[in-house]
Amino acid sequence: MSKPIEVEVCIIGGGVSGLKAAHTLLNYSESKYSSKDLILLEAQDRLGGRIFTDRTSSKLGLSYDLGASWFHDSLNNVVLEESINDGSFNVMEDGYYDDKDMKVFASDKDGPLDVNDMRLHRVAEDLEKFIELYYFDDLDKKDMPLYKIVGMFMEKHSSRLTTEQKKYCNTMLRYLELWYGITWDKISAKYSIMDHQGRNLFNKKGYDFVINKLSRDIPEDRILLAHPVTSIIRNNKNGDKKVAVESANGPTVYCNYLIVTVPQSILSLSPLHIHGITWTPPLPSNITNALESIHFGALGKVIFEFDSCWWDINEDRFEILADSTDDSLLSESLKLPPKSFSFPVFAVNYAAVHKNSTKGASLCILTQSPLTDYLESHPDQAWSYFKPMLAKLKFSDHEVSDPINTITSNWTNNPYVRGSYSAVESGDDPLDIITQLSGEHDCGLTDKNIRFAGEHTILDGSGCVHGAYMSGQREAIWILKDSGAISTAE
Repeated sequence: MSKPIEVEVCIIGGGVSGLKAAHTLLNYSESKYSSKDLILLEAQDRLGGRIFTDRTSSKLGLSYDLGASWFHDSLNNVVLEESINDGSFNVMEDGYYDDKDMKVFASDKDGPLDVNDMRLHRVAEDLEKFIELYYFDDLDKKDMPLYKIVGMFMEKHSSRLTTEQKKYCNTMLRYLELWYGITWDKISAKYSIMDHQGRNLFNKKGYDFVINKLSRDIPEDRILLAHPVTSIIRNNKNGDKKVAVESANGPTVYCNYLIVTVPQSILSLSPLHIHGITWTPPLPSNITNALESIHFGALGKVIFEFDSCWWDINEDRFEILADSTDDSLLSESLKLPPKSFSFPVFAVNYAAVHKNSTKGASLCILTQSPLTDYLESHPDQAWSYFKPMLAKLKFSDHEVSDPINTITSNWTNNPYVRGSYSAVESGDDPLDIITQLSGEHDCGLTDKNIRFAGEHTILDGSGCVHGAYMSGQREAIWILKDSGAISTAE
């Protein structure tokens, strides 16, 4: 049996929130902690969590972020701002604003839709404002799936819409599926419209630079990889330390402070599940109930590499509308190859992002559950599914060619992730889980030394890298204050 480890702070999870917590504890100006005072346990055999920059699979010499790819809310993104200030990220060289107005395609048209002439974007904006106003003065108003409130808008304002607007705008809002990672028959209408704080900046450099920067100051012997946590004993009675943490492949860790940064999808698992965590005593009901008040999405990626670019190299992104389908079937588990045009396509044109590449070109397609689940388990079927849709992008006299390489994400098959990030389904209460896990309110834990961090524990930046980053910093500073390392006035 391995010798137990005793530390002041144990951090569970080596994603951006866990690494930022460790980095803050070790580098805050008045911190009393040194590396021997903390240990970080990571279930996977690598750091980064849901950040994963693939630098080996490309046949074109490119790197691809199979998890987070953008700096969202770029006017108020602390990760972007700090990276610019410390010289680790140059916006002009390392970033790309891929937000040119998209060309939109549909199955019944050979070329792009004339969205300007049809005023499709303006109607879509009206639709979003309609949803916002519907819940504006009454958040207690009953929630509904996104597709139902879209139907409500179409019915109420039918006399104001042209035949084409009724036909295409009915499904244009399904682009939100590629934000949440779930289909519009599940997406909460109440929480569907997001308030962005600035443009989205595509990260050409690869998000692993943030992981490398944070982990550089943490000695290797303070990070234990391939150590999935199985049990957390609160109010530990053995020895001086308050908490005992047991993992599958290592020694028991005894600590006075614990920061739990595992995904909400893992926290929600039953202790009886092979990858669940047993809490002794169990977590209070308001936390377990909050964990049940929100779901988990599966935003995935499929990347096709080609010998040459047969689509318009000057377009940043493409949207291909889904055909109208039976909404009750969309989110059912897929057991057979899906029919093309069942799900909308959001394709990022890497040929535009990497214009200096002369070896070929690639497209990155975002997918939502249950399509993500299916394609991550059947990557060999990805091209046959997408080809009829991507053929709509054929430019001028170019011929559509088959890809020379297909790369897919694998988040739904990863037992320590099980998807992508928290997603709000109809009837969910996202504020409850943030209230319970952010540490800003009384969540019923008498042992305040147990803290939670991650994208699911913060309101600003929820679901994003900078949100997870700030949550890790938040909990580290709380510990520094509580232990008397820094003044509570700071």
